[in-house]
Amino acid sequence: MAYVIRSGKYESGTEEQQMAYRQLFGKDVQYRFDLYFHWYNLIHELGHSFVSESGREIPDLPQEMFVNEFAVAYYRYAGENDRLDELQSILEEIINSIPAPMPEGEAFLDYYERIWNTEELMQVMTYGYFQLNSVLEAMKKRKSFEGVAGELGFRLHPANVKRADTEISSGNAEAVLNTALENMRMCGMTVPKIRLELVDDPTIQCVRWEESSAL
Repeated sequence: MAYVIRSGKYESGTEEQQMAYRQLFGKDVQYRFDLYFHWYNLIHELGHSFVSESGREIPDLPQEMFVNEFAVAYYRYAGENDRLDELQSILEEIINSIPAPMPEGEAFLDYYERIWNTEELMQVMTYGYFQLNSVLEAMKKRKSFEGVAGELGFRLHPANVKRADTEISSGNAEAVLNTALENMRMCGMTVPKIRLELVDDPTIQCVRWEESSAL
């Protein structure tokens, strides 16, 4: 199966789209957008393709939580703790500064299970809160990449993995993805055929089969 990660660029979005992300990310929006979507989220989306290839049946919301654990664990395994720590600080700042969308008394996961696959979920602030908070939850769990990969049927072997030491930007996103793919191959993982497609709409962040069936 072949996959494509479609990732939108903040700099080419409409004024309305950019405003929504300014509200979500606050200051340094271009850098924060790229750190999240063109560094971290590439591995999140890659995780969906691994779940698909594994044949595991993981429902939508639990799968989102799992692929965040996959992405966080991978970056710790690759020695990119400094960028992960920077991302964690940014996400904590954002989560503490924006209103939680859950009604008073309703738990985080209960709320999102209730609104999953509805129009309410598709608001930038609502879905953004879910994803950013889910990343923080994955960071708190500190699962090992060996353990997360093991849940997908892989047994990793020692390898000289390398960091994606490149400036954070949409233009360098492909290099970030290719570094991760090469590291995973060296660890003994069977890597799906996957490519990156940058698009103008910053709200598009997903992985699809090449036959255009969404994950």
